[in-house]
Amino acid sequence: MKNSSDLAMLVKEKREIPRKVPGKAEKLRLKAEQLAVTAKENETIRDRLAITAKELAVTAREKEDVRSNLAVTAEKLRLKAEQLAVTAEEKEDARNNLVVTAKQLAAIAEEKEVVRRKLEVMAKQLAVTAKEKEDVRRKLAITAKQLAVTAKEKEDVRRKLAITAKQLAVTAKEKEDVRRKLAVAAKQLAVTAKEKEDVRRKLAVTAEELRLKAVQEIKIKTKLNESEIRYRRLFETGHDGILILNSETGQITDVNPFLEKLLGYSKSEFLNKKLWEVGAFKNIRASMEAFEIFKKGGHLLYEDLPLETKSGQQIEVEFVTNSYMAGAIRVIQCNIRDITERKKLELAKETSRLLEEERLKVESIADATHELRTPLAIIKGNVDLAMRSQLKNPKPPKSALRAINYEIKHLSSILTDLTLITSNKVELKNKIIYNKVNLRLLLVRVIGRCTTLAYKKNISITANKIPDLTIFGDKAYLEKMLANLIKNSIDYGKENGHTEILAKESKGFIIITITDDGSGIAEEDLPHVFERFYRADKFQSSGGSGTGLGLAIVKWIAEVHGGEVSVKNLGNAGSVFKVSLPINAQSRK
Repeated sequence: MKNSSDLAMLVKEKREIPRKVPGKAEKLRLKAEQLAVTAKENETIRDRLAITAKELAVTAREKEDVRSNLAVTAEKLRLKAEQLAVTAEEKEDARNNLVVTAKQLAAIAEEKEVVRRKLEVMAKQLAVTAKEKEDVRRKLAITAKQLAVTAKEKEDVRRKLAITAKQLAVTAKEKEDVRRKLAVAAKQLAVTAKEKEDVRRKLAVTAEELRLKAVQEIKIKTKLNESEIRYRRLFETGHDGILILNSETGQITDVNPFLEKLLGYSKSEFLNKKLWEVGAFKNIRASMEAFEIFKKGGHLLYEDLPLETKSGQQIEVEFVTNSYMAGAIRVIQCNIRDITERKKLELAKETSRLLEEERLKVESIADATHELRTPLAIIKGNVDLAMRSQLKNPKPPKSALRAINYEIKHLSSILTDLTLITSNKVELKNKIIYNKVNLRLLLVRVIGRCTTLAYKKNISITANKIPDLTIFGDKAYLEKMLANLIKNSIDYGKENGHTEILAKESKGFIIITITDDGSGIAEEDLPHVFERFYRADKFQSSGGSGTGLGLAIVKWIAEVHGGEVSVKNLGNAGSVFKVSLPINAQSRK
């Protein structure tokens, strides 16, 4: 690397040496060739060292594989030794168990011999007991004979008792039949009484329901009457025209006095006529088509419908329809509101607004003209200097051309701003070219451009926590938007002040805030700062030389990218401009 740097320096020196010293140039060329050869040799040595390093790495890897294999083999041998030790221990345990078992068998044999002896003694005892039992059996046989005689006597008594029981059973059966018949009759009487009680209760419930229904019907009828009275009062005294149409025939069934007075027709001229048969509604086809929509239960709204009164006067109305059930019949209600005066007021306000905008535009164009004069004067001065003879020209031609080029760029920027604001927005939007734009790199570029302006007022610019993400948009327009905002914070910031730039991601949007510590924005100016050609008094007195287009351009660029811009006043402590842009704006193209 050092030789390459030396070579580059030599080449640079060579270019700067005048042609009138050929001997020194030849020496430098030879030295450069030697350095090139040396650099080539160093490169060859570096390649060889790299190959050797790779070979050593392969050898080290092979040794590591051998070491791993040996470690695995040692682990297998250790496990096998442990298995053999466990097998020997198990055999010793088995021998000890056999010895214990032999001792247990001997003890069992001894216990069996004792049991056998005891059984012999018990057999002798059982023989004596059998003889005694035989004596007892003989005595029991004699007792059985005596019991047999007693049993015969008892059987005779049982037979007599059975005959008596049968006689009693017949009597009991007859009594049971009588009891059952009485129980059935009692049940039938109980069922009849219950049914009568149920019928009585149902009749009582039905009577109460009928009473409540009658009371409810009276209340409903009263409410309907009250509602009808209220409706008629509203209908008769309302300040909007009302037409009631039959939904089947389209005939007018009712009209309120306000509409009669508004259009100049009497009630008899409205009733039993179809809407399009009244002179005020001259467009028959449109009225018929509208009625078909009414008939299907649709809703119509004409915000600005021209009507003609009976006297021929043209009026503007708002026409709204709605359909609803009036008892068993569906009707259509048309509300007609006179908006002639409102239209006149709106027209007057719009005319006033356009005149004010035109006045501001004329003033701003005058300002822009003044702005154009300065760079044109500088260009003319530099051209005059460049046309003088070299002896009289204190400024070299290249410097003059550089100054002219700067002023031409300034002029182009002013004209671009004017074009953006005065051109058709739809055409400009179609010129937007969407590409991937890195937000962090874009802000770094814009801050770099604005650093010179900030240096003049000793204003520091900080940009913290800028996320490294990609947004979709037109890079040139986005750069102009951010540059205008930062330039605005510098122009109206205080000397030795500070401009802070922050950016954060929130719900699919990137939020960029630019905060300055200037004199702030007056409350009366806040709603207008993004309007075309608007320049607040405080801004004009602060030394700003803009045309009142910068913030209007910022708003247009933000909106055309699917975002928005806002400003918050910090009183005398400065202001905060916030731009919100969608991160993925391809769907907004």
